Amino acid sequence: MAAFVHTSRGALTLIGLLAFAGVGFAAPAKAAPGHVVSTSLCGDGYVLALVPPKRITALSWQANSRLSTAPSTLRTRNQGRADAERLARLHPDLVVLGPGEPKRAARLAQKNGAQVLALNWAEGFDGVFANLRALGEASGQTGAATTKINAIKARLAALNANAPKRPVRVLYLTPSGNSAGAAVFVDAAIIAAGGINHGASLGIKGWGRVPLEKLALDPPDLIITSFFTEGYASMTTMRSRHPLLQKVLRETQTVPIDAKNWVCAGPLLVNAAEDIARALHALEERAEAS
Repeated sequence: MAAFVHTSRGALTLIGLLAFAGVGFAAPAKAAPGHVVSTSLCGDGYVLALVPPKRITALSWQANSRLSTAPSTLRTRNQGRADAERLARLHPDLVVLGPGEPKRAARLAQKNGAQVLALNWAEGFDGVFANLRALGEASGQTGAATTKINAIKARLAALNANAPKRPVRVLYLTPSGNSAGAAVFVDAAIIAAGGINHGASLGIKGWGRVPLEKLALDPPDLIITSFFTEGYASMTTMRSRHPLLQKVLRETQTVPIDAKNWVCAGPLLVNAAEDIARALHALEERAEAS
């Protein structure tokens, strides 16, 4: 029980006694941002994973595209851009910039009291976890961030425990004829699924073009494609019609992976890994049955 001590420092002594007795004087908790604005499709994925919808003032200008996972109620609610005037009109408490977006665009919002979080470009699951922790801290959702990270780790552990019995060479292909080499997030998803990234075997460094002659001589066991239907038509898609590439596509099992799951390395990257794993197991089952 607390006691009063009549000294010149009595008030301070009383505070110490109260704290010792379990009463304490806790500092008021920092309020979670009530108006969160995302300025990129990549940022949208993180915000949707952690922030309650009622606190989202705007997702990015791409939220109504075929590559967005936003619910219908948020697809057309305002539009966030890395633009000073647009951000000023939205009066955000927290601005979530996508990887590589200029921080200067959010300086005015910052001067008006908003927090600004610039997500880092990630090339694997550790980078995804770091971004989730950062957003959890900035948005007052640290518990949700921890829960999300643990859930993704559990799904990755399940993939590892059920990896295919034999190695399967997997090639990622976009409409432009580009692919992914080692140490990029598509590579991380292929490895998590239990496959071997054939793009790295062909000598592709980072994100690069598939060497068609090498591919024709050394085709993969499985091709995974993305952005063939969800992306935008351009002259670069002409390369996907190359006769050598078309021949490999005809002769190799090909499985589309939903592009929404990896517009960047985000919380949904594990979905892509699971889709690849299902394709690997289906290929394995067909091989065993033949």
